[in-house]
Amino acid sequence: MKTILIPIFILMMGLYTAQRYTQQKKEIESIITAVKESIIKKDTATFKSLFTKDSFNWTAVITDKTQQKRIEKDPKATNTFTKNFSNFHSFLLDKGEQEEIFRNISIENNDVIASVIFDYSFLSNRKASNWGKEFWHLAKINGQWKIISVIYSLEFNN
Repeated sequence: MKTILIPIFILMMGLYTAQRYTQQKKEIESIITAVKESIIKKDTATFKSLFTKDSFNWTAVITDKTQQKRIEKDPKATNTFTKNFSNFHSFLLDKGEQEEIFRNISIENNDVIASVIFDYSFLSNRKASNWGKEFWHLAKINGQWKIISVIYSLEFNN
């Protein structure tokens, strides 16, 4: 009897946990949608509101293939750059249409922290200007999900 009850208990606990985090996943999905929409609309106020102000980091690592091409032009070119809260959103001010396409989205979370991983393509005037893999870390702060860090690989369309 005990051998039957233990697996049933474990299964029920797993279902409870999955149901409990479904709401958080939906909230995180709404953050993803808000990022996409604010890029298209060039809405810097909404865009900035999705991120933490005091502990935010935005880091790009340029892929080896793209970096090799960059080094040919500038041997001192580094393969990373980092922005902070005060300047990370500056790309929204560029002229022309912009859009970020998210594919293969994976969300791992509990009730207060999350990671979002996806493949992306960044379009400028409807043409892919760069693409790669992107990772976000989020935290639920005062009841609201905020992105606290972004790291992504960056391959340019040369």
